[in-house]
Amino acid sequence: MVFRKVLMMLLALLASGAALVHAEKQTVEAGTGDLPANIASLASLDFPVRMHAARLIRRTPGSSAVPALTEAVRKSTNEFVRYRALVLLTAFNDPGTGELVREVLRDRNDRVRQVAFEWLERHPERSSATTLLPLLQVERADFVRPALVGALAALGEAAVQRPMIAEVARGLDFFRSAVIDALGRHRAAFALDAIVGIARVEGPLQDDAVLAVGRIGGPDAREILSEPTRLTPEALVMRHAARCLIGDDCQTAVKALTAAATTPAGRAGEVRAAIEGLSAVAQNREGAALATLVHLASVPGPVRDRAAVALATVAVRQPDWIVARIQAADVPTREAAIMALKDGFDSLEEDFAEEQFFAAVRAGYWRAAEGGPERALASTLIQRLEF
Repeated sequence: MVFRKVLMMLLALLASGAALVHAEKQTVEAGTGDLPANIASLASLDFPVRMHAARLIRRTPGSSAVPALTEAVRKSTNEFVRYRALVLLTAFNDPGTGELVREVLRDRNDRVRQVAFEWLERHPERSSATTLLPLLQVERADFVRPALVGALAALGEAAVQRPMIAEVARGLDFFRSAVIDALGRHRAAFALDAIVGIARVEGPLQDDAVLAVGRIGGPDAREILSEPTRLTPEALVMRHAARCLIGDDCQTAVKALTAAATTPAGRAGEVRAAIEGLSAVAQNREGAALATLVHLASVPGPVRDRAAVALATVAVRQPDWIVARIQAADVPTREAAIMALKDGFDSLEEDFAEEQFFAAVRAGYWRAAEGGPERALASTLIQRLEF
């Protein structure tokens, strides 16, 4: 009975997706109405109005949307409009976006600076090192500085290596954690010694460092992760993920992380580390970890919300892969994954990253054959995730 209900739901979604194919074509060809009014509505206090305005702007031809959004970033008197306009602009993949991003690296608007740094992390430019490095000394906004660190870590240039190593040991733990995470994600082998030093010291950053060692990998990582170092409970859990990332038995690692996440008597810190470990492993395109997150985010329980956010994090880091995995899943799993993604995106609060995911889905929609299952899934994701 449950399967039948899910199947009927999916068939209805596929039908609506087919209708959306036609609607998408008509929208792009005919335009989306009053573009300036839509841009102004990005700052509406009414969330549905903001959401609808963004959807209309996304469906506006780039030849009209790009100049209008660029002007809004530069000239709007509403700071939230400037921020949202820049987020939407980044998904149009326009060659002029880089010039605008460089203009706003010292902008008065924290959120605009954050988006600029996040864009540079995804589009690293060697020449930007001389511009970004001085900003390390002046940027203090809690949610902006991690984005700046990510942009620098993505460069990997010799010029940024010593300053980034210094950042591993400098400042508040919150900022140091962001540095360790960025260096790990970008496999910054030059910072391995500094990160290993933290991984060997019992403390609040130890689990971050252990994960980063696994992400960086290399011939020394396995030996480092096998050292008889005293580890915090969180770091002990995270070591399972790190070992999977260096190529050890991932099946065993995923089982251990799942057990740590679902043990009724598990401490909050260990549960967090387990979910983050599963997310990191899934970001490395490990299907078992992804399936576990979908399951944990789909059943009632204390880890449901955290698992949904972890799943959304995988989606923004590996959009094409996760869409392909959803496509290959059976009907109940596919529905569960889409519902979990919706919940995760509602809580993730990463506007730029989510916009890039939506852009990837939209690009996949146009690449897919008309009437085919890939296009139908893309349409469903666009509709269900309110893109």
